[in-house]
Amino acid sequence: MESKLLLQLRFLQVTVLLLLIVTAALCVNLRYPFIPQRVNVLDAREIHIRERDGTLKAVLSNSEGFSKIGESRREGVPFSGLMFYNQEGDEEGGLVYSGKAIPGGQDADVTLTFDQYRQDQNIYLHHEEHKDAQARSIDDGLTIISRPDQTQVKEEYATYAAMDKLSGDALEALKLKSLQEGKISTRRLFVGDRRGVKGNVAYDDAGLFIKNRWGRDAIKLYVDYDNKPHLEVYDPLGKSVVYELKLQK
Repeated sequence: MESKLLLQLRFLQVTVLLLLIVTAALCVNLRYPFIPQRVNVLDAREIHIRERDGTLKAVLSNSEGFSKIGESRREGVPFSGLMFYNQEGDEEGGLVYSGKAIPGGQDADVTLTFDQYRQDQNIYLHHEEHKDAQARSIDDGLTIISRPDQTQVKEEYATYAAMDKLSGDALEALKLKSLQEGKISTRRLFVGDRRGVKGNVAYDDAGLFIKNRWGRDAIKLYVDYDNKPHLEVYDPLGKSVVYELKLQK
C-alpha cells in the first residue's frame, strides 16, 4: 500500500514538473518564438514594431490608433497608415492615406513623409485632391520644406502664435522678418503637377517651382494648361519677374 502511494506521488511530481517545463517553454516561445509563426490573415486595429529593449520603431494603425500615438492625443485624425520612429522613439515620418466622398465630389490624400529630427516633415511625396460644388484641385508631386533646427521649435511656434494675432501689412512684415531670420518654416521647392478648376477657370501647371529662403517665388519652370512652356525668374521679394523666357511663335 505504501509503495503504491509512493509511486502515485512520484507520478504526480513528474507530471507537475512536466507541466512547469511546458508552461515555461510556452512563455518563452511567446517572447522568443522557437519556430517563425506564419498566418494567412491577420485582422488587427494596430500593430507595433519594437526593438528588443521596447523602443517603438514603427506603427501600422487605423485612424483611431493614430489619434493616440505619442505623448499627446490628437482628435479627429482622418488618416490611417504606417509611421516610423527613430532610436529615441520620436516620429520620423510615414505613409498615410485618407479619402472619402463629400457633397459635390471627393476629398482624398496619400502622403509619404520624411521628418526632420524632432521637427515636422521637410520632404514629402503626395497626392492631394479636393472637389466640391465650387472648385476642384489636384496636387501630385514632391515638396521640400525648410524648417528651423529642433532647438528652435519653441521660438518657431511662439512666432506663429504672434502671427495669428496680426493681419494685413503687420502680419506680412512679421512673416518676412521671421523668414529672413530663419525662425519659421517655409516651402522651398515643389516638383509636380497642380491642376483643377478655380472660379470656373481651368488650370494645369506641371513643372519645377522654387522659392528662396524668404518663402518668395524665385524660379518657375513649367508648362501651363494651354501647353505653353514658361521660365520665370523673380526678384528677392517675389513680386516681379526680372527675367522671362519668351519663345518665338
